[in-house]
Amino acid sequence: MREKYNVTSSGYDELYRDEQFEKYMLAMRSVKLHGKVLDNGCGTGLFLEYLASTHGVDGITYYICLDLSPGMLDVARKRTASLGLAHMVEHVEADAENLPLRSESVNYTVSFTVVDLVEDKSRALKEMDRVTKLYAVVTSLKKAHKIVRELPNYGLYIGETSKDYAFIRIKQKHSRAPTVDPSS
Repeated sequence: MREKYNVTSSGYDELYRDEQFEKYMLAMRSVKLHGKVLDNGCGTGLFLEYLASTHGVDGITYYICLDLSPGMLDVARKRTASLGLAHMVEHVEADAENLPLRSESVNYTVSFTVVDLVEDKSRALKEMDRVTKLYAVVTSLKKAHKIVRELPNYGLYIGETSKDYAFIRIKQKHSRAPTVDPSS
């Protein structure tokens, strides 16, 4: 997987920008990020660009771009610098099944179409839950969506794009689910 994304990193945005932005718009209708945020499987840092273009970085104090691919992280570093956000962003090379973060060290985790790609999906979700205090937003490809049957309690369904389903995993027992407006 690492090599596949190293090879495609330079052309990734050209191929997938519109598809990714569609996911981001859906997810951000349900959650307002603030505090510390983990972008688990950040790829080229495209979500950070989306957040900057929509003022979604307001309120974020620390942002972790985590990805398995050094090639993707190189593109993400360049993007972070061009956005003027290097002061608040850390880039970490790691895999989603073994997050090198302390328990409950981030307020929010976003993970766009990552769980579909890992070997141990259950472990990846448990790792996200472990490091997240409030909510994790997770998307899954429709064509790979047997995952919901394989993993009970995958999350609260918040909608779908042309190619993905989106869910929120609620971490805090006393938190209420974010309001989702189905007409949006």
